[in-house]
Amino acid sequence: MTTAWQVEVCWEEELWYSEGDQSFCFDCDWKVEPYQAFVPGEATWDKVLPEWLRGRRREVLDRLRQANDRHGHQLVDDDFGYHRRRRGR
Repeated sequence: MTTAWQVEVCWEEELWYSEGDQSFCFDCDWKVEPYQAFVPGEATWDKVLPEWLRGRRREVLDRLRQANDRHGHQLVDDDFGYHRRRRGR
């Protein structure tokens, strides 16, 4: 059984990935065209994301890309801001 997932934009600077009742917010830069969503690189992903997303980088990025026609953000590998837990995560 596959868990239902969704991608939502809450303001231009927040891209939310959700599965069931769990969500994670990827930081974005909305002052550029197209908007950019920053995702932790492979070496950082499992260290900084919640346990339910660990080991699933490729799957989650594929889903973010699949939903791109709705959110329009370009995915950018960038660890900045993911070195410590920030409010909203």
